[in-house]
Amino acid sequence: NSTPSSSLQRHQHIILYTTMKRAADTGESASQSSQKDDASLEDTLEALPQLLKKRQKALEEREQELERKIAAFDKESGHMSIQQAHGDVLHLNVGGTLTTVLRRTLISVEGSMLASRFSGRWDDSLEKDRDGHFFIDQPIELFLPMVNYLRAKASETPLAPPVTSPEFESETQRRNFVRMVEYFGMTPGIFPTQIEMCRGEPETAEISGHPNLGVATREWTTFTLGTRGHNRPIKSFSVILGNVERAQIGWVRSGHFVRLLRSGDHKGVGEEKYSFGLDCCRGGLLYEGAFTKLEGLLTGNGSVIKCENKGERWLVNGHVVASSIALDETFHLPPDLQQHNLIPAFSGKGDWKICEVELDLSDKSSKSHAPPR
Repeated sequence: NSTPSSSLQRHQHIILYTTMKRAADTGESASQSSQKDDASLEDTLEALPQLLKKRQKALEEREQELERKIAAFDKESGHMSIQQAHGDVLHLNVGGTLTTVLRRTLISVEGSMLASRFSGRWDDSLEKDRDGHFFIDQPIELFLPMVNYLRAKASETPLAPPVTSPEFESETQRRNFVRMVEYFGMTPGIFPTQIEMCRGEPETAEISGHPNLGVATREWTTFTLGTRGHNRPIKSFSVILGNVERAQIGWVRSGHFVRLLRSGDHKGVGEEKYSFGLDCCRGGLLYEGAFTKLEGLLTGNGSVIKCENKGERWLVNGHVVASSIALDETFHLPPDLQQHNLIPAFSGKGDWKICEVELDLSDKSSKSHAPPR
């Protein structure tokens, strides 16, 4: 690349040669030719900064393009390395016990700590024992049941019974297992939840599973959120509204409200028997058709509705809009519904996502709490 001084010297040599040649050809005196060339040199010097700027800009653009190509190459190479690494057999030291597992088994729950830790990107920085085995500071009697469950899920087929979550004879062990699963961010994979349609036309709706739990329906439909392969009841959940018409979100009595899939016209959550919920369209609470107005309740596209402790508290965008204490005597749930299991349900037309699903620590069906009163 030329420097400003070398470019100037080159222009001076060219001008000197041109001056001498023109003087020889035209018979001009050296003084006359020199005057003309001085003017030419001044013009050249004036144009030189602009020329240098153009060259500098061209060089910067080439460097940026080269950097983009290098980044793209590195990304593709890293992606290919990770893809190849998914088939790796990992040697683990779990609490002092050696075991082996496929990398793709450990990373099968998307978004979990294990999926991130063993993705292949951080292998050099992970803790290892003196023999180079990846070290996991957990009891093998807790970690191995989780790994075996993931192995079973990998070979699950539609015709076979669903894989069940690990069970323990000791309540202490079971609680320690739940704690470990929560720590690794594996709850959605080890204790899964699923959306099912219970009112509406199946061909009009699309249901997404973990990690993007949600629905999109072209017709007004009712769905339930249940568990699969375990008995930990759902305690709380949140709904992120998209473009939804007549959204009704709440709880229904399992075994009564939820029977067989019914098509055609139907009532929504809070309108049908054995159900109660938040009516986002009218701005209030519903129990089997009875409506209680909540002043100032506004929801729309992007609103986050959280239903806590099976209806004891309701929040919209982080603000409490109803609770069993705040509403006092204005909303009652009959004792017959309090004594039965409740599961989340929601009705509407449009799209929404389910998140922040919280499971009860118990693995048995617990008695439900009363909704806002």
